[in-house]
Amino acid sequence: MGLLRGVTGLVSGLLGAVTGLLSAVVRALLAIVLGLLGTVLLLVGVLLCATVLLVPLGIPVVVLGLSCYSRAAKLMVPGSTRVEGLVRRAEDSVRGGGSRLRRRLRLG
Repeated sequence: MGLLRGVTGLVSGLLGAVTGLLSAVVRALLAIVLGLLGTVLLLVGVLLCATVLLVPLGIPVVVLGLSCYSRAAKLMVPGSTRVEGLVRRAEDSVRGGGSRLRRRLRLG
C-alpha cells in the first residue's frame, strides 16, 4: 500500500512538473506574440497620428497597442490571469469548507 502511494505521488509530481513547464512555455510564446502585435499597432498608430486627418483613428490604435503590451506583461507574471485567480479562490473555499466541516464533526 505504501509503495503504491509512493509511485502515484511520484507520477503525480512528474505530471505536475511537465504541465507547469508546458504552461510556462505557452504563456511565454503568447506574451511574445502579443508584444510583437503591440509593436506593430504602435507603429501604425504613430504613422496614422502623423497625418492630421487620421489622428482620430491613430489614437485608439496606439491605445490598443499599449493594452497589448500590458496583457503581455500580465501573461509573463505567474498567477496573474483571471482563470488562475478563480481557481485559487475555488481551492481556498474548498480548503476552508473542509476545515469548517472537520471542526463541526470534531474530526481533527
